[in-house]
Amino acid sequence: MNKINYENLNYDIKIKIYHDQKDFGPGVAKIMELIRETGTLSEAYRAMEMSSSKAWKIIKKAEKDLGIKLIDTVTGGAGGGKSTLTKEGEDFLDRYISFSNELENIAKELFNKHFSCDIINKR
Repeated sequence: MNKINYENLNYDIKIKIYHDQKDFGPGVAKIMELIRETGTLSEAYRAMEMSSSKAWKIIKKAEKDLGIKLIDTVTGGAGGGKSTLTKEGEDFLDRYISFSNELENIAKELFNKHFSCDIINKR
């Protein structure tokens, strides 16, 4: 059996926050961030190369599981529709981002502790 090459080894963590169904994660968070930036759901899902139906589906599933409304939308009109995050949505997204960033920093430290070539070569 070959010895594993630890150089250039990577990891990935996908964080999901949920009650019963794992419906709020990086995808919903990204849509919400893009809505916050662009002011429209349509620009957000286009930027993610996602269909409108899929975007609505994952948002609605997350809202149902969390028990809060994440996004408010106004359709049509002279200037077109717009979307905004609800107060609860803003708060939840900010908490998710903070938690994810902190967890990523801790994970990076642990990854380096356990998979760093310097540490591996000393064993």
